Amino acid sequence: LNDTNPRSLIVRLCDVLSSLRIHGVVFEDDTRSEAVAQILDFISAQTSVPIIGVNGGSAIVLTPKEKGSTFLQLGSSTEQQLQVIFEVLEEYDWTAFAVVTTLLPGYEDFVDYVEVLTDSSFIGWEHRGVVTLNLTDDPEGARTRRQLREV
Repeated sequence: LNDTNPRSLIVRLCDVLSSLRIHGVVFEDDTRSEAVAQILDFISAQTSVPIIGVNGGSAIVLTPKEKGSTFLQLGSSTEQQLQVIFEVLEEYDWTAFAVVTTLLPGYEDFVDYVEVLTDSSFIGWEHRGVVTLNLTDDPEGARTRRQLREV
């Protein structure tokens, strides 16, 4: 399935699931769209067919899942990724840092969890701020360069 249009994805998957005796689905895609994971979670809940998302948008971890869903995602959560990042920072004694992010969905959760990790740690983290890249409002990058210099 090369079309990530939600309607066509749901229709194609439902056609396949209803026409064949399928015990489960392994799904991989090359998008970074969380919508794919939400669609697969919905389909799993509605059809009771186990679905495993292994890459791309299908592996972007959703919490919570639909009631009755048997959708397994082989991806790491934002919290897990940040815990690893902070372990590396600690290992090399890189305690001063700034967060550079975009406006992609989930960035606020990312920034919030960074604050949770730094506030609850005995390490003397020096969180120097957050720079949010928004090339739509700053096409030449002047504001971004200024923010990075300040950090």
